[in-house]
Amino acid sequence: AGMIDAAKMVAFDVFVHLPLIYFPSYYTCKEIVTGTSWNPLVWVKDGCTKYWNNKEEDCLAMIKLWGPSDCIQFSMPIHISMPFRHMVSFFWTAYVSFTRGGDDESEEDVSKLKRRLSVSGDSA
Repeated sequence: AGMIDAAKMVAFDVFVHLPLIYFPSYYTCKEIVTGTSWNPLVWVKDGCTKYWNNKEEDCLAMIKLWGPSDCIQFSMPIHISMPFRHMVSFFWTAYVSFTRGGDDESEEDVSKLKRRLSVSGDSA
């Protein structure tokens, strides 16, 4: 029964949690920080759009790392599995930040951001 439960946890993590919760949240948070709007609906829309455009590459990388990692982690005792998960998560976060953390802004986006950050509302 233990291995069946571990397989269920791996399947949930890889097919539900990461693609449906983690990535949309990641891209939405990225839009909150780097976006050009104050509207939360725009953050979510733009974040989910960017996720949708990158989903094949992101999900493939996620399955390559978290599939085997989850298989190992969910079969370990809890006092070992949590430090292991944190270590893998550290490297995963570094990878995602390296591949998706950059900002590809156009001149129009830069001017919108300057207007957003200016106190008076006119372009800086």
